[in-house]
Amino acid sequence: MSADKGKSLAAPDIFLSYNREDAARAKHFADGFAAEGLEVWWDVALRSGEAYDEVTEAALRNARAVVVLWSKKSVVSRWVRAEATLAERNKTLIPVTIEQCDRPIMFELVQTAELAHWQGDPGDPAWRTFAGHVRDFVGKGSAATAQPVGTAPDQVSIAVLPFANMSDDAEQEYFADGISEDIITDLSKVSALFVIARNTAFTFKGKHVDIKDVARQFGVTHVLEGSVRKAGNRVRVTAQLIDGATGGHVWAERYDRELADIFEIQDELSEAIVGALKVRLLPSEKREIENRGTRNAEAYDHYIRARALRASMDFGNLAKATDAYRDAVRIDPAFASAWAGLATIQQNLGLFTRPTEAERAEITRSYARAVQLGPDQPDVAALRLLRSANAFDWPAVEEGIAYFVERGDNNWSVVSHAMLALGRAQEAVEQQSKVVRSDPLSLGGSYVLQHNLSCAGRLEEADREFERCHEIHPTASATVWQALVRAMATRDHDRVFGLYASQLGSGMEQRQPYARDLVAVKDDPAAALEVIREALTDPQLQFPLHLTSLAHWFAYYGDDETVLAIFREGPSSEQPLHFMQEHWQPGFARVRQSTGFKDLLRDAGLADYWRATDRWGEFARPVGEDDFEIIA
Repeated sequence: MSADKGKSLAAPDIFLSYNREDAARAKHFADGFAAEGLEVWWDVALRSGEAYDEVTEAALRNARAVVVLWSKKSVVSRWVRAEATLAERNKTLIPVTIEQCDRPIMFELVQTAELAHWQGDPGDPAWRTFAGHVRDFVGKGSAATAQPVGTAPDQVSIAVLPFANMSDDAEQEYFADGISEDIITDLSKVSALFVIARNTAFTFKGKHVDIKDVARQFGVTHVLEGSVRKAGNRVRVTAQLIDGATGGHVWAERYDRELADIFEIQDELSEAIVGALKVRLLPSEKREIENRGTRNAEAYDHYIRARALRASMDFGNLAKATDAYRDAVRIDPAFASAWAGLATIQQNLGLFTRPTEAERAEITRSYARAVQLGPDQPDVAALRLLRSANAFDWPAVEEGIAYFVERGDNNWSVVSHAMLALGRAQEAVEQQSKVVRSDPLSLGGSYVLQHNLSCAGRLEEADREFERCHEIHPTASATVWQALVRAMATRDHDRVFGLYASQLGSGMEQRQPYARDLVAVKDDPAAALEVIREALTDPQLQFPLHLTSLAHWFAYYGDDETVLAIFREGPSSEQPLHFMQEHWQPGFARVRQSTGFKDLLRDAGLADYWRATDRWGEFARPVGEDDFEIIA
């Protein structure tokens, strides 16, 4: 039911308690709960002539849940305090913070959701988690009438399933994947469309699925599926667009062409889909779709092969991907995306390897060529943002962030990395939430969101996101590490080593070869410090990912000086950005209070940038004319 139909509810699912000056925010919650199929009472539901006190008290006492919206206004409201007190007594209280404020002291120990950032988006991960908790609380665990996750009720949206490889050669799988990925990329450029991102769509690769189930799962109106057959110099692409609600065919086409015509096929296919969906394709969007960066089919073949190898998340494939990118730019030296791919993959290898001087020079050349050829392309802009952050060029970082925010392009986690490096954790959470909304099954997207939530101090939300992701990716050690780091911050020793021990024999132990030794002495701080100090001398562990992992252990066992020493390695590493965003993890809160940490921020130019822009974020504030203090 609608949240404002004017119907009085004697026993509503939810009684909404708020201050009248927060009415606009309260309406977001009322509408959101109504969209979840929940009956909501708030004071606009009063009929003319009804006695306010009697109706309000009846609804308050009979509600299955009382959702209290804490703000600077409501914490001093006698009405809201009284409603919260009665709800706590009746065990129906569900508090939520909609603004940073000091809650009444008697409610400080009550678990409170953090939704200060939420402005009514039904797909926001934090809202989805909170709404699910409320549904469970009132006994309506399934949201039968909930709006589709990530999309407005009337927005046209689509999931592009991986096209099947119909070639006789199984090795051509990468080509079918490349076509699928490019269609996703093309459609994502259409502002009138919401498109499920590549990582989530590709979880259905090789599976027989019910199209209506897929549409229902992702809340999309349409699903595209198809196949690719490549044989010699010929290629056949078949595609069909299906209505997600009925399962009926909306449009279908088959393209039989020379391989050299693959780009024309992609252009025609994307435009036909947009036409069938009856959404508007702006002239600028059409030009961007048709700008494929190359018209050389052989260079394109190497490029999509490199992209597939890189997406495999297999370290052993990264060298092969690098070679394939090199082949692409050798064949077409004007292929900006291939240059950007080559520079990006080599730059990211610096997280766990040390490039040679020749490789560093190649990264610089590749980057310069990509910027020269495609300065306005998203992949080039993402690379430029990464390199600006690694160089501590904060004005350029701000420009890079603005580029993606203004475009509404939510496919790049590097944007939230940069926001976090600047100390703007809440902003980073909001940005990464958009990434996860379009790519809800992505392991990497969830990993970054958990990291950002932790840095923002929203540990319970981070843990809920971990549970969601872990259910999808039960064998992934990366997100387990994020959960473990949060347990370190709260000094939950049993959880720390319960999670750590569960990963012995997994990918985490490969990254932390000292894991078994550390588990064996976990209850002896002196012995544990001896283990990690020895690990710190291992030449194989002198790279950013390894060093920051060790920093967490040193902080946990109280050696703050070594943590600072590790942080000082950041600027001279291959990935200073990695260290800058890791600084803000909750387990390093004590380290951040040191003079040495402030010196690190000064040396990085961050303190001067904060003062010049007056954008101090959540972790620092100015003191006098030339000093600052860390406040979180």
